[in-house]
Amino acid sequence: MTVGIIGLGIMGSAYSNNLLKAGVAVAGVDTSTEARNRLDQAGGTSYDAIGPWMSECDLIIISVASPVVLAAVSASLGAVLSTGQVVMETGTFSMNDKFGAQAEIERNGAILLDTPVSGTGAQAARADLVIMASGPKDAIKHAKKYMQHLSHTVIEAGDFGAGSKLKYVANHIVALHNCAAAETLHYADSLGLDRKVVYNLLSKGAGQSRMLDLRMPLMVSGEYTPATAHMAMFEKDLSIIGSDIKAQGITTPMFDAVTALYDKAWSLVPQDYDTAAIFEVYRNIDNS
Repeated sequence: MTVGIIGLGIMGSAYSNNLLKAGVAVAGVDTSTEARNRLDQAGGTSYDAIGPWMSECDLIIISVASPVVLAAVSASLGAVLSTGQVVMETGTFSMNDKFGAQAEIERNGAILLDTPVSGTGAQAARADLVIMASGPKDAIKHAKKYMQHLSHTVIEAGDFGAGSKLKYVANHIVALHNCAAAETLHYADSLGLDRKVVYNLLSKGAGQSRMLDLRMPLMVSGEYTPATAHMAMFEKDLSIIGSDIKAQGITTPMFDAVTALYDKAWSLVPQDYDTAAIFEVYRNIDNS
């Protein structure tokens, strides 16, 4: 059986590598020659475009970052997939984008699952992800035998779209925890404390969080590349969450404060920096 992967970037290449290690054949699509060469060298088969060959895949995984690319990919897939073929869409997009992709992919009988993931690129490389799967139960059951090679947990969220709603909630708390870690380290700096000692305490004390464990070491060192999650990607995600919160008509003062900090970060640090670079905003505010 072959899994087709569309998009061989940080996440897509991690999916392909983990599947290949598990003995699953992988065929990948990417416009980047470098990305295709990496897959070929790892033992997969690469293509530069979607084609009729994808109708033979047992599962398709979409791993793209742009809603424009998602729409184009979905239109192409809808024209070549067979009835009953299962597709996993793993990105973070608006509900309108997700439902638009579903309409295109399912127009000839294929099935789209909404399966965003929680975790960084580094976690994806270790298959240390949570997959939030939503859609028909039989399609999720079919995909689960491959999901087990990509993640440590698969949450069956419910009807199509529920996975994305869970991802919005997950990224909401990630944004808050990133800024909490940055602010706490900034406070520790003002006290003249050794950063490594501070991290050692916080990673083992009552204030410990997964984001603190992942991101504070980057803040301590000031080394934000290669990124586990890019600033550019997080800008998109926060915009989606902010729009959804507005649609719900609820009050989120902590998220509002965090969004304002990230708004400063977009112009202060390079877009390819890790989101841990939010720490530089705190340093900049006090030094300006």
